[in-house]
Amino acid sequence: MILKLFSRLLREVSPRILYKTAFNLCLKNMINVIRFQKRQRCNKPFFPGFMILSLTTHCNLSCQGCWISSDVPREMPIEMAREIIQSCIKKGSYYFGLVGGEPLLYPWLFQLIEEFPEAYFQLFSNGTFLTFEVAEKLHKLGNVSPLISIEGLDKESDRRRNGKGVFTSAMEALENCRKNKLLTGVASSVCNNNFEQLVDDEFIRQLIAKGAHYLWYYIYRPVGPKPHPEQTLSSEQILQLRRFIVEARSNHPIGIIDTYWDAEGRAVCPGAMGLSHHISPTGSIEFCPPMQFAFDKLEPGESFSEKIRNASFLAELRKKIAKETRGCILLNNPGLLLQWLKEMGAVDSSERNSAFLELKKMTVKPCHHRSGQEIAENNWFYKLAKKYGFFGFSAYG
Repeated sequence: MILKLFSRLLREVSPRILYKTAFNLCLKNMINVIRFQKRQRCNKPFFPGFMILSLTTHCNLSCQGCWISSDVPREMPIEMAREIIQSCIKKGSYYFGLVGGEPLLYPWLFQLIEEFPEAYFQLFSNGTFLTFEVAEKLHKLGNVSPLISIEGLDKESDRRRNGKGVFTSAMEALENCRKNKLLTGVASSVCNNNFEQLVDDEFIRQLIAKGAHYLWYYIYRPVGPKPHPEQTLSSEQILQLRRFIVEARSNHPIGIIDTYWDAEGRAVCPGAMGLSHHISPTGSIEFCPPMQFAFDKLEPGESFSEKIRNASFLAELRKKIAKETRGCILLNNPGLLLQWLKEMGAVDSSERNSAFLELKKMTVKPCHHRSGQEIAENNWFYKLAKKYGFFGFSAYG
């Protein structure tokens, strides 16, 4: 099936984009991960493997479980975004997740991507603004892959995202990307309500028919001002999702990506590993996107490399979480996380002044750490990719 996927890529994606992906993303990323692991082993000054940048809080939708909201919309100054990207490139990190809000509403998006042709960007979008003309611009840039969020089929997408025709818009966005020969992905946050729709072979076949080349599954986390904890997955559903992912990788000519398990099926937390961290639009350096608490904040004119190297709050939080769980601390033990954050002097970086109260209301929920129930990869390609490239870093809820 991997050969069929490669055949699809050769037929459906622009050769220039394939080259950019192979060189900027795959080769540089593999070298970067090896360097990151060496820094960790040798106890050298810390620098994460990847960075996730929330460029804006602007969005045209209001999704359940979304952690981005504020009374006053915020945008990351382009000078700050440049500083972060330049610092990462100097450290050998060339891959960036661009999230929001809706990053296509960020006024300097295309300018920023164009300024760094040696880097590779993954654009997390709801798809409603991904017109043919936008897809054409992305094709000209060549070093960006749109990742379109699909939260269920017609009615479920509208319900989850508080919109109308959201699923249709996402499928039209896929079609626009296909026509412009982009390398295109779909991100799906799996919850109790959409489980049967998304964890399904027919759903995957539908995406392939529309031109999607990879599918990125996430586990729903009930955070933000509209958490909806009743939609979290049960322990049985999480195991079923893991089993489905492993099997689907051998059954469909599409990349199936997850953020939660290593090659042996053991739970991982990329933040606790130090593999990735997140920058909010206002410069707050956060553990991961849905955990909107920070101690360190990048100010205009400051060096990002120095700031994150000296971020003792993140260093201490990584140690505490890694000692407590292999899974997601937000699901495993939100009460203990709340206690840590207060003891460490963290501040609410959500811009809505309610993140501590939201965390206090959270209760323990099942997560992907299921000791003794690990399901290992059975596909050689994914085993190698997870060992040398690592597939994901908890960028989406």
